[in-house]
Amino acid sequence: MSVTAPGGATVRLHRLTMVAEADGVMVGRPDTGSYAVFPEEGAQVLRLLDAGGSVADAADWYARTCGETLDMEDFLAAVDDLGFLRADGDAPDAGESGPAPVRWQRLGRWTFSRPAGACYGVLVAVALAAMVHDPALRPSYHQLMFTSHISLIAVSLFAAAIPCILAHEGFHALAGRRLGLPSTLGIGRRLYYLVAETRMDTLLSVERRRRYLPFLAGMLADVLLVSVLTLASAGLGRTGAPGWIPALCLAVSFTCVLRLVWQFLFHLETDLYYVATTALRCTDLQNATRFHLRALVRRRLRRPPPRADREWSDHERAMARRYAPVLVSGYAFSLASLAWAAVPTALTFWSTAVDRFTRAGTPVADLVDAAFFVTLTAFELSLLLYVTVRDRRAKARTATAPRRGASSA
Repeated sequence: MSVTAPGGATVRLHRLTMVAEADGVMVGRPDTGSYAVFPEEGAQVLRLLDAGGSVADAADWYARTCGETLDMEDFLAAVDDLGFLRADGDAPDAGESGPAPVRWQRLGRWTFSRPAGACYGVLVAVALAAMVHDPALRPSYHQLMFTSHISLIAVSLFAAAIPCILAHEGFHALAGRRLGLPSTLGIGRRLYYLVAETRMDTLLSVERRRRYLPFLAGMLADVLLVSVLTLASAGLGRTGAPGWIPALCLAVSFTCVLRLVWQFLFHLETDLYYVATTALRCTDLQNATRFHLRALVRRRLRRPPPRADREWSDHERAMARRYAPVLVSGYAFSLASLAWAAVPTALTFWSTAVDRFTRAGTPVADLVDAAFFVTLTAFELSLLLYVTVRDRRAKARTATAPRRGASSA
């Protein structure tokens, strides 16, 4: 897209998307994940420029419509900060003649088709009926103790969690790809938790009503996993299979239930957090709330207000004030859980492992058990440290780069 500026100069724009929002128009560049909410009049200026109108013509239209003058130099500078202006020598945008096809789009459409939905409903109904008929199939934390070997429990559930998490994130990705949106899978951090995450920055390019399924698809995968594992346990129990196999199915099923419960921890930006912010017509509620809390603390301490790295709408600021108690109580709950349960439990396990390594005459089985625990824990801590350092470096690079608009993952 190109426009002609006064004096014969030419300003070129990258391919942009525009989606109507409650407080304006979400304008974005899908290939970089840069988005910002423009007033309707500002979005119309971009449309006029995209249609081939000159900068002067666009400024005249704005003056006639709004009754005031638009500083086009500042306007274009803001657009440039968002990365919407194309510099000389930039390659043409990918898919400039139309949206580029993404892999697995057909599979995504089939996965979330009506026939597939009917099959999912039948599967869940049968699993619920089995739980009603046999109380032993109902989710319970007792199901985690499917063997007396603690290290075997940890290793087995860790190994089983990998395909379950891939199924959860895969459903997120397929729900986005059915809309033609690319996605990437990565590892992230929420407070002191390691999480797998599917990044779909381009989700802001579609209407809000079409964003709900990509957000909820992972929870659908967990419900289906619980149903399949429950029915598998019931079926294997009737075939005379070794008792630990159906017990392992129920243990893995319970971890999927825990993943569903996890989604209600809004302060950790879970799937349901994004559903809620979409319903509340917010695009960056978490950061807006954090800024509100920082400003509140600094005001109480009579210190200068913090500097905002972006602007939030009046609606988002109002919602941030209401969401602040949820965010504070959520973090307080997570930190209290860490101090009350996680730290004492970890110290107990580590002291047990050290005692086994240092005590003379420790059975070989106990040494192997302790070694498994130390290896697995060291791996998890190393991964947490790596992700923390990686995110801090990425944040530092972002802070020194030109400001971009909000994006959603």
